[in-house]
Amino acid sequence: RAAMFARASSMARGGAGVRPVLVETWGAMLKAGIHPYVPSIGSVGASDLALCANMALPMLGEGRAEVHGAWVDGAAAMADAGIGIITPVEKEGLALCAANSVAVGLGALALADITNLLELMDGIAVLSFEAFRANPSPIDPRVVMARGAPGQARAAQSLRAKLAGTGLFEPGAPRRVQDPISLRCISHVHGSLRAAIDFCRPNVEVELNGAGDNPVVLEADNEILSNGNFHTPAMAVAFDALALAMAQTATMAAQRTGRMLQTLYSDLPDGLTQYGTTHAGLGLMSLTSETLSKEIHLLGAPASLLDSSTYNVEDHAPMTPMAVRKAAGAIDLLRQIAACELITAAQAFDLRKPERCAHVAQALRDQVRKLVPPLEDDRSMTQDVVAVADAIRSGAMQVCLEATGKAA
Repeated sequence: RAAMFARASSMARGGAGVRPVLVETWGAMLKAGIHPYVPSIGSVGASDLALCANMALPMLGEGRAEVHGAWVDGAAAMADAGIGIITPVEKEGLALCAANSVAVGLGALALADITNLLELMDGIAVLSFEAFRANPSPIDPRVVMARGAPGQARAAQSLRAKLAGTGLFEPGAPRRVQDPISLRCISHVHGSLRAAIDFCRPNVEVELNGAGDNPVVLEADNEILSNGNFHTPAMAVAFDALALAMAQTATMAAQRTGRMLQTLYSDLPDGLTQYGTTHAGLGLMSLTSETLSKEIHLLGAPASLLDSSTYNVEDHAPMTPMAVRKAAGAIDLLRQIAACELITAAQAFDLRKPERCAHVAQALRDQVRKLVPPLEDDRSMTQDVVAVADAIRSGAMQVCLEATGKAA
């Protein structure tokens, strides 16, 4: 649906050389819930030619489409919805194929997902702060201003806002002067992820709002010009950077989970269980988080560095769809890491029993407890992680931030 919207948006901008009926047909298909079958692989980023061609097939009375959960013949889907079949004229066949709509649509969705997830991970970090009784001095505005990094400043501001109600700013409340880096440098790493998001957003917006057609039809000048506006190297590099920034965030979250589970660092029972080392407790949360973070590290390998030569004059391609697809996959893994940290922090919070805590921390802990009971004795935690990850994916956890007024 996002790819269909992206193509309609770009066509409406002008330059594609198509009739308005094509844009109207994309809109009618979206309204009717007609979703063409489109392979996920098959583009090198110099226009999603094969992918967009598949997306256009039902509009031409061909191919397959998903309608209300069932796969049907493309022509039948259009007929059942009362939408007319398009017979392309002049440049319209090329315009239906030569676009980056699949990468742009997926990229737009990925940006929305990671923006929301990062906001929630700020909140989860605050719950970990309370559970660990961490020192908030690294997010003191004076400390942040001394460095002047914009992403770090915004992350620190978000963390400070979400710490409203805490007692950690009182003298003597934190347990240490200097905590592990996974707690001390949250604003630095979450700030780098914000910077990566900022790098991606304008590149996606350019493709959504601009004309990437080759050739481009300049109606006012009565000219048709060959060009390279279909090429998206900046978007490929941006999403590669986003994947790398998520790898940093994933590593840090996994390490926070591990530190909360160790008496040496948390001053809580090993494994966050009353039985200590004779039981597993939440120990596997650390291993699971570490494994997930390594999966994200693999997805951090830059797609834009791959051999991208294709055919003859088409001798360079940026691999944008692969870069975007990797980043989208990393987001789903990062949700699972966030779920592991959230469950672990809630257990540590219950054991710590802070007298005064951040409103966001309490809200997140309470929301977790609606899904996951406190760990009393060893049990499988698989479904607990799945339940919390699903709640993160659905936005149910984000509601905690909105309810406390601490969502950006």
